[in-house]
Amino acid sequence: MSIRKSLTILRSFALLVMLSLAACQTAAPTSTSEPYQEGPDIFDSAWGEREVFRANLVPSEQGVLDELPGATEYRIELTIAEDFDRIHGHEAVLFTNQEDTPLDAVYFRLYPNVTGGRLTISNMTVDGEEVETKLEAYDSSLRVQLPERLEPNASIVVDLDFEVEIPRVMGDYYGLFGYFEDVMVLDTFYPMIPVYDDEGWNAAVPQINGDLTYNDAAFYLVQVHSPAEVVVVASGIRLQRTVAGDIQTLTFANGPARDFYLAASERFTVISEKVGDTTINSYAFPEWKENSRVVLQSSANALRSFNSRFGTYPYSEMDLMSTPMLALGIEYPGAMGIALRMYDPEEIIGGLPSQVYVESTVAHEVAHQWFYNMVGNDQPDEPWLDEALAQYATGLYYQDTYGSSAAESYRASWQSRWDRVDGADIPIGLPAGEYEGSEYGAIVYGRGPIFISELADTMGIDAFDDFIKTYAQEFKWDIGTGETFKRLAEEKCDCDLSLLFEAWVYP
Repeated sequence: MSIRKSLTILRSFALLVMLSLAACQTAAPTSTSEPYQEGPDIFDSAWGEREVFRANLVPSEQGVLDELPGATEYRIELTIAEDFDRIHGHEAVLFTNQEDTPLDAVYFRLYPNVTGGRLTISNMTVDGEEVETKLEAYDSSLRVQLPERLEPNASIVVDLDFEVEIPRVMGDYYGLFGYFEDVMVLDTFYPMIPVYDDEGWNAAVPQINGDLTYNDAAFYLVQVHSPAEVVVVASGIRLQRTVAGDIQTLTFANGPARDFYLAASERFTVISEKVGDTTINSYAFPEWKENSRVVLQSSANALRSFNSRFGTYPYSEMDLMSTPMLALGIEYPGAMGIALRMYDPEEIIGGLPSQVYVESTVAHEVAHQWFYNMVGNDQPDEPWLDEALAQYATGLYYQDTYGSSAAESYRASWQSRWDRVDGADIPIGLPAGEYEGSEYGAIVYGRGPIFISELADTMGIDAFDDFIKTYAQEFKWDIGTGETFKRLAEEKCDCDLSLLFEAWVYP
């Protein structure tokens, strides 16, 4: 397809999106406050006590609280400085060796050390005993030597204090960590334990493209101390809020989940809508209320579409926030950031009005709640497994919300992305860091969903729809890989897909 034709298609899609956005803006959701519940301090609940997470899950998904034996549990307490320049915290982690081999060390990722800030650790102990530690991978990983080997199914408790310096200038990795434009965004800010798999600990130097994390599903109980006038939005559900003087204390429960995220601003206002058992909250500055409504309506439509196609969204809450970043959007468990500049109708992005991108970005990030969070994958090494699927799912969103014409107009944007590298025959299955320049976005986000569409055509749409829903459910709270994805697809279509995967996915 020529560049000129691609641009024509993209502009046609832009017109269609603007019309659909106008339709979305007729919605009139009511304004609401964050959930609020008084009661005894539940932050000190016993290890393994999962009842505290019940409110975070919709009723049909609460059975998972009796599953996932050995899932890591985090207890994090942090204080946000009044000027947002740093946070002080304490973290306790219950870690169980779920591998079939003993472990002599555990790793923690310290991502702020490569995203523009600084994360320092002190007073670390394992089961109350001081341990030796070593910084590695440009200080992005901390190796913790265990006092004795941790046998399979055995557990330890790691305690540590930490301090984080918050940057005021956007660094690498899309500017997702820091305090910018009156918003604090805390992406991967706390010490976190990465996946241990057949390659060992995933603790290498982060790749410059794509997402940083590769985590197992875990349970998080987080207590935040901040100035009382600040609106704090976080992964999971807020269970408690108390105020003493000008300081508020908030307690959040999040899990199962791949990560914990927090954003805070004195300027956030919220509008809400309920879909089934899930309350959706859209946070934005008051002057951007109209586009906040668009975000809310789009996320509600996406939730309906994906609940039907992939299985029930697990959480009782979904939060979308207008946050500063260099990307268009970013996903976290139960929480999504949408670029602040897209809320301004006067903003131009890539030569088009910012509103053109709002709805597709929201649908894409909501799709990640299934593909990245519920079904985990190695995001740095196999980014196509969540990003290409989220792109394909966005096409399904347009199909379900507006019909075939809208879906085809959106799907044409995939080819436009691929055209950025002249339709180069580059595999979609490379690690993120192996793509150069514009290749990552063009191949993973453009060629990737085209491959998924080709897979659907090859399998037959009924078999494919059954396959993708089965994949979402069979690997829920587990890790999917390219091989397991291919194997399950072949089972569903009773066919050999090797040639298709070799042509599109593998080097």
